[in-house]
Amino acid sequence: MVVNKKLGKGLSSLLGNKEGFQKISDQKGLLLIPIEKIFRDETQPRKEFDKEKIDELAQSIKKNGLIQPVILVKRDLDNYTLVAGERRWRAAQISDLKILPSLLLPDDLDKDEISLIENIQREDLKVVEEARAYQRLINKNSYTHESLAKIVGKSRSHITNLLRILSLDEYFLDLLNKGNISMGHARALIGKIPENFNENTLKQIEKGKISVRDLEKNKSKRSSIEPNLLYEEKNLSDTIGFKTRITYNKKGKGNIKIFYENLEQYNFLVNKLKN
Repeated sequence: MVVNKKLGKGLSSLLGNKEGFQKISDQKGLLLIPIEKIFRDETQPRKEFDKEKIDELAQSIKKNGLIQPVILVKRDLDNYTLVAGERRWRAAQISDLKILPSLLLPDDLDKDEISLIENIQREDLKVVEEARAYQRLINKNSYTHESLAKIVGKSRSHITNLLRILSLDEYFLDLLNKGNISMGHARALIGKIPENFNENTLKQIEKGKISVRDLEKNKSKRSSIEPNLLYEEKNLSDTIGFKTRITYNKKGKGNIKIFYENLEQYNFLVNKLKN
């Protein structure tokens, strides 16, 4: 096999010389795998990547080569799935690297655990990504919070607190993932939905301009709403199949809001109203 010069001097120093390179068919030691035979793992915890950092890594690979191997598992006879090293794999594509130094994951190791641990050690995961990865491992391997904590090197309370935020309403979960709100805000919002807050408070939450203490103290106007109106809202929601909110002032003037989540629901709603 012809060795791509872009692998760099660092790889040569690891292996001694070009004659030390393993062929793909050897399936042991360091392998040189064509990049087009390597695919990302769709179940890996990290979903978002910083484009600027990937570009910086690509420039480094162009200059110095790719020294650290990626870790793979067999996908089928000729192809492989990434376990660790997706940032390197993405940057290698930008830098036009044709062959990646690679290691196969031993059969006795769990690829999901290795992928999660690598991301945690590199501090690459967002809070929600980390929480979902923990939940996936618990579902897959029936781990307790204590046993998972030992595997990933975190405290049991860290695992438990992160898993709790998965019960957040999707709207608040998205704000947490974007960094608009903190974990403290997230804990205070567990069990709440956007409709529990008046518009001014909700805007403060969206912009991260409300303290956790104020959020905990906040008593939504919705909490004091008369039961009959809540009953009417529920009735209307059940009838049209969409969440609704009814508001009115002392003169009896008001409005009805209907909430939809995507364009498909919008089109369905509009057609239903027309008919």
